[in-house]
Amino acid sequence: MDEKLVSVIIPAYNIEDYIGRCLDSVLSQTYKNLEILVVDDGSSDCTGEILDDYEKKDQRIRVIHKENGGVSSARNIGIEAATGDYIGFVDGDDLMEPEMYKTLVNLLKEENADIAHCGYQMVFPDRVDYYHNTKNRKVQTREEGLKDLLSGEMIEPALYNKLYKKELFDGIHLDETLKINEDLEVNYRLFKKSKKSVYYDVPLYSYMIRKNSATGSNTLIRKNEDSFKVLQQIKNDCKNKTDIYPIAYRRYIYLLMVICRMRTDQKEYQKAKRDILKTELKTKDFKQHISSKLRLMSYLSCYFPGIIKVIYKIYDLKTGTSKKYKVDEG
Repeated sequence: MDEKLVSVIIPAYNIEDYIGRCLDSVLSQTYKNLEILVVDDGSSDCTGEILDDYEKKDQRIRVIHKENGGVSSARNIGIEAATGDYIGFVDGDDLMEPEMYKTLVNLLKEENADIAHCGYQMVFPDRVDYYHNTKNRKVQTREEGLKDLLSGEMIEPALYNKLYKKELFDGIHLDETLKINEDLEVNYRLFKKSKKSVYYDVPLYSYMIRKNSATGSNTLIRKNEDSFKVLQQIKNDCKNKTDIYPIAYRRYIYLLMVICRMRTDQKEYQKAKRDILKTELKTKDFKQHISSKLRLMSYLSCYFPGIIKVIYKIYDLKTGTSKKYKVDEG
């Protein structure tokens, strides 16, 4: 039986303590016809040497060394080098279940889909969180896939739990100027280009959460600005798509709310976004697509951000966790 070749792209930067177990996880896949492209993004630790050792042990591994350019740059190099029928992505410090790629390949074949994706779990130092795990399969049209991608209800916007037909990437690469939400930005274009996708609600991918140093205010602003840029771009792109636009618009409004209530010393930046939200409060789209509950929260975020912070603090104390907002509740 002729098995399709799967190109697995793994960006790696200064993860000497994790890259070995990640590669072991990929090599343990029950689907064996893999092309494993590991892009060393200018690591200054022993990551590069570890990769070279693995390359000698298994002929399916190909290591590409490059100057540091960021995760999107590394992924783009991998996309250009890929020769497989399908493309998948793995973060260099994550793990996956042995049957993940076999499952995704079978889904693509059985449903004649362009994108297959599975559930995932978030592995924290002290706990494991996963969502749904209903073991259901759902086949979606282009429009249904885009709606789920933007709502966050079912489709995780990341690249790592998905398998794509390689031709989807013809003319599509990741935006290397983005530091966050680059996955959502490129997935929007990929799902928009696809005809059909299929989702299997079982967590076959483990996203490892590591303790990092506190994020500085300037870095936080940069990430929020990237998110704003992506959501504004998507909102404008789907303006004429009546089923999709309300979801994109709600997500855009919610991000503005988050920026308005966050703690930062970048007051001018925050004021500029608050002014944008104030303008949105008066628009037809806001009145038409935003629920009364979210309209109230938006108003408080603009004019009484301190009250919103107290509300969320009380919620966190009651639940012991941060609320995961679902934009389709709009």
